[in-house]
Amino acid sequence: MQARSYTLKALELLNSAPSLSVRDVAEALGVDVARAKEILERLRYGGYVEKAGHGYAITEKGRALLADHAEQGSPTLTSFIQGKQGSTEAGGGKTGTDTPRQTPPQPVGEAPDALAKRVEELSNRLRELESRLRDIESRLASLEGFVRDAARRSGAEARGGEGLGMETPVMSIAEAQSRLGTLLEKYLVEGRLIRVGSLVVDSAFYGEFKKRFPIKAGDVGRLSPAERMLLEEMRREMMVILYAGREYRLVDTG
Repeated sequence: MQARSYTLKALELLNSAPSLSVRDVAEALGVDVARAKEILERLRYGGYVEKAGHGYAITEKGRALLADHAEQGSPTLTSFIQGKQGSTEAGGGKTGTDTPRQTPPQPVGEAPDALAKRVEELSNRLRELESRLRDIESRLASLEGFVRDAARRSGAEARGGEGLGMETPVMSIAEAQSRLGTLLEKYLVEGRLIRVGSLVVDSAFYGEFKKRFPIKAGDVGRLSPAERMLLEEMRREMMVILYAGREYRLVDTG
C-alpha cells in the first residue's frame, strides 16, 4: 500500500502551486486524466479545492486538512474525506457545489389519429381540386375556340353582307346541302365557301386557319372542334403533314 494516497498527493500538489489543470495533476500522480478528474471532483465536493480558471486550486479548508493529517499514523486522507462526505449527505447538508440534475427530455408522442386522418382528407381534397382545375382549363380552351369561330363568322358576314346560313364555319357537304340547298353551289362559285375533301368551309375561316401554321402537335388540344375537324380533313387530303412528330405544316403545292 502506498505511504500516501493519491488524494493526499493531489492536495499537496495544489498546495504548492497557485492552480493546476487536471492533466497536470494526472501527470504528477502517474494516473490517467479520468482518474485525476475523479479525485479532484471528490475534493471539490468536500470543499477542499475549488475551480480556478481551467484548473483547480486548494482552499483554506484543504490547507487545514493537510495540517491536521501531517503526522504519520493518522487515518488516510481519502478515508477521512469519504467519511465527511457520507455524514454530510446523511444529514441532508451540502458542501461545495452540487451538480444540478437534469430532467431527461420527455419523448415526443406521435400525431393523434384524428390529425393524421385530417391530413389525409386534405390531401384527397387537394388532388380532387387539381383534377377539377385541369378540367376547367380544358373547357376554357374549347370555349376560346368557339369564341374565335364566332368572331370569324361575324367578320365574314359583315364583309359579305348576308349570312351564309351555316351554324359553324366547317360542315360536311351533306349537312351544308341540307341547310343551304341551291345556295351551296352559288357560294362555292362566288368563293364564299370552299370545299376541302368531304367538308365545306367558310373561306374567311379557312384563310385565318391557314395563317396559324405551323401548329405544334401539343397545341392541337387547344383548337376548337371546327378547327380540329378541318385539320383532320386536311391531313387526309395530304394538304397538311406532321413534321418529325412535332408540328403540323402546310404542304407547299407550288
